[in-house]
Amino acid sequence: MEFNPEEQQDVVEDLVVSGVSYMEKVMPRFLQDLHTLCRIDSPSDHKVGLDAMADALAVLLQRVGMQTSIIEHPRGNAILGSLTGTNPAAPACLLIGHHDTVHPVGSAIGQIRIEGDKLYAPGTVDMKAGLLQGIYALELLQQQQYQNFSRIFFLSVSDEEISSRYHVDFIRQLARDEHPYVLGLEGARSIGNVVTRRKGCAHYRLIAEGLAAHAGSNPERGRNAVLELAHQIVQAQSFMGWREGFTINAGPIKGGSLPNIVSDYAEIAFDLRFLRPEDRVDAEQRWYELLQQQLVSGVKLTLEPAPNSMVPMVATEQSLILAAHVQTLAEQLLHVPFDPEIRGGASDCCNTANEGCPTIDALGAIGGGAHTSNEYILLSPIPQRTALLAGLLIPLFSI
Repeated sequence: MEFNPEEQQDVVEDLVVSGVSYMEKVMPRFLQDLHTLCRIDSPSDHKVGLDAMADALAVLLQRVGMQTSIIEHPRGNAILGSLTGTNPAAPACLLIGHHDTVHPVGSAIGQIRIEGDKLYAPGTVDMKAGLLQGIYALELLQQQQYQNFSRIFFLSVSDEEISSRYHVDFIRQLARDEHPYVLGLEGARSIGNVVTRRKGCAHYRLIAEGLAAHAGSNPERGRNAVLELAHQIVQAQSFMGWREGFTINAGPIKGGSLPNIVSDYAEIAFDLRFLRPEDRVDAEQRWYELLQQQLVSGVKLTLEPAPNSMVPMVATEQSLILAAHVQTLAEQLLHVPFDPEIRGGASDCCNTANEGCPTIDALGAIGGGAHTSNEYILLSPIPQRTALLAGLLIPLFSI
């Protein structure tokens, strides 16, 4: 069957407009489902809660007709849903998110509440409400009996909030095998919001090894590692704004033992954010040059990159076509401003983009306070945001 994007235009309009009305009617059920998810404590190190979230999402995905598979892992299961349509010539689509949170076990007890238009709950904007909006967007397709797609995948992993990842290889393999266009379900700031680019993130540890000496009797015999590290921190800060979007943050730091001892050891962690992969490569080369410019001779400096870094989500011609689709839906059908954004924080959309998949992000719930005890979502935009996402599931392009 030939894929004809032009024939999809009217279908998209009907789906989005009717989808808003449908979501307004089913909001009580949506809130009930959201309460169920938010009552599950699922910090990244709590396998019981992570597995319970995967199971709960599987039930919801099966309700909208998806075939589901639990991706088992000793540290926390992921969930993969798939839905096969009637048009294999159409591009595949992947909805991606995560069900781990930063909130410790016990956080959900007594903390789920509604005040005005805000629903407060740990992990709600980051990102259980976004996952649920993705599932309800699939329900909108189901209600319209729309099947003119090839395959739609839904993937939620259990390790996004930590640096020691274990599901990334699966994400990358899925991206390579299916080459879908990717819609990230991270939180948003407005109805017309979409993230078109994300910065990559890399962590480094800089170690200074000096020579201890008595600070009063013979300080000249020592090699002060703390002093040299302080000098290197100041030098490293020259990277701030070195390239467009490039940032560096120093800390935490530790070193020395007592004030009357010349410090023989010190170390500090750095966080680098960058818009292009080559920015990191060039910065690292320049950084090694700066390490040769020492204030305290004889101090050994070692720069260690952390093993798990995140590549940038680079905007491509095809991903910008996706973003333009968001603009059309927002402005012409929902009558809200288009709100594109570049974010400094990384997500798993960085991994799919790195595999060559057209990728946009922040198509989840609108809210704030992520990673705090006052995390919340706004309730009133949920029907429009869900309908917009459903419209994106009907491709108006070829990839």
